[in-house]
Amino acid sequence: MTRLLSAPWVLLGAPALRGGAPVALRDGAVALDGDTVVAVGPAAELAARFGRPQRLEAVLLPALVNAHLHLELSHLAGAVPGGAGLPAWIEEFVRARLASDPAQVAPAMVRGAAQLSEAGVAAVGDISNTLDSMEPLAAAGLAGTVFHEVFGASPDRLATARQAARARRASARPAAGLRVVESPHAVYSTDPAGLLDLLGGAPASLHLAEDPAERQFVTTGGGPFAALRARMGGPPGRPGWARSPVALVAPRLGPGWLAVHVVDLDEADLAALRACGATAVLCPRSNDQISRAAPPLTRLLAAGIPLAIGTDSLASSPSLAPLAELGALQAANPAVPAQALLPLGWNGAAVGAPRVGRLAPGTAPGLLAAPLDGLRADDPFRFLVTGEGALGRRVEWLARHRPEVHP
Repeated sequence: MTRLLSAPWVLLGAPALRGGAPVALRDGAVALDGDTVVAVGPAAELAARFGRPQRLEAVLLPALVNAHLHLELSHLAGAVPGGAGLPAWIEEFVRARLASDPAQVAPAMVRGAAQLSEAGVAAVGDISNTLDSMEPLAAAGLAGTVFHEVFGASPDRLATARQAARARRASARPAAGLRVVESPHAVYSTDPAGLLDLLGGAPASLHLAEDPAERQFVTTGGGPFAALRARMGGPPGRPGWARSPVALVAPRLGPGWLAVHVVDLDEADLAALRACGATAVLCPRSNDQISRAAPPLTRLLAAGIPLAIGTDSLASSPSLAPLAELGALQAANPAVPAQALLPLGWNGAAVGAPRVGRLAPGTAPGLLAAPLDGLRADDPFRFLVTGEGALGRRVEWLARHRPEVHP
């Protein structure tokens, strides 16, 4: 039986063509058969086809995408101080993780997955060292990709880590809607030859240009990351490795790759990212917490680089809510229209869930309502990115995403 829902605004989601603007229907409606979209259009037209609609005083929108998080670090919420830059934060993080109670990891992941659902998220790009996050993500009905991250600053350590990771993947229980991809962590934490090999594999995720110290490490072989590697038993850096972290990896990146954070970029880096076609995933609240830095949003938009939004982990971000991250971007870039920001939260293709983020007939992308609560929303996009609190604008589920099965 078809259910018809109407509202003052219906947002269709990510534009079908790259560079297009997302569409907002005033007095729009969505017809549903279960969780599947049957039709989207003006309320009057759909009422003539399907009968009288249920009227909601809300903004209706597709479910959201969190393209970068570490669910398995949820138990470290509030445990890692920041503000002194990424190398210092990593050392604090390692200490906090070693001192944490292993019994808290699983229940914290369950709570984190529940928070993703509360925030209207249907698809994720989750970073995992253990693959233990797959079960709570699947139980919450989340789709997307689990990037199985490997570390190793020396050839032997990386080879051992990759061997253990392969065994882990072979024994992992498949989850509907979730694919698993081997992924390097970052330039400074990976053996150079092994990094190039990983970059030649399936498109994955890479922490990139997150802190100026990363550029220093790549160009001079020294700086805080060189000292951190030495303390962790890694070999010294390589002076003159590349002019920047982006310059080092961009020739091996391509469409489907996620370059996460990209805070420290010059004009040549922007050109390299645009040329390779990788998607830049922005995590503004985490960057602010760790190093008081911000992604160069206006320059990324002007360069035409594909963008997505992520939260990073609860160890560095107050929540796993994409709308709150978009709100942080809006607050830091008030001249950027909110209409240009919302597509970052609908980039399901970036995490292997291409149907999430767009209301298209015949699909079940997930449908949300953001209640107006008596407010007048002349600009529904701005309304969505100006919610208060750690989760941002409150949303409610009207229809759930139906995950696609990955081989």
